[in-house]
Amino acid sequence: MVGRRSSHRPHLLIVGDDPDLAGFLAEGLLLAGFWTSTVASPFQALEVFRLRSFDLVLLDAGLGGFGAIELLRRLRGRSDRAATGVRRTDIPILLVLAEPGEVEAEVAATAGADGLLAAPLELDEIAPRIFAVIDGWRAAHPDRRWANEAALSPDHPSPTP
Repeated sequence: MVGRRSSHRPHLLIVGDDPDLAGFLAEGLLLAGFWTSTVASPFQALEVFRLRSFDLVLLDAGLGGFGAIELLRRLRGRSDRAATGVRRTDIPILLVLAEPGEVEAEVAATAGADGLLAAPLELDEIAPRIFAVIDGWRAAHPDRRWANEAALSPDHPSPTP
């Protein structure tokens, strides 16, 4: 697998309680040119956004706890179960489907997903797609720092714009 040449290595947050899927994504995407961090629950995901920034989130649609769709809503400030209107992040979030049709595309988009990655997952196909999503978001937000630049900055800003 060949990663893209860039002066920046995007940092991905992988949220999933399936260790096989999370490990596959974390290890494979590291080789494709990304930094990766993983958390196993929606609660951990919410907490980690208080601590650092990421360039994109990969979210397992089959996530336990209060689930992937509710986590999406909370991250985007669209949940009726949390502080409504309080958006934790506007970075791209891709929902990873272990099985086609696991989540309706319309439901995912309404909750705040920027796209779906459906099984079978081939790293040679999803890595370029992730780079393209990040590149599109960066083009729309040219003044935003890369996650690792923000983490190294002494005036580390909140991940929320």
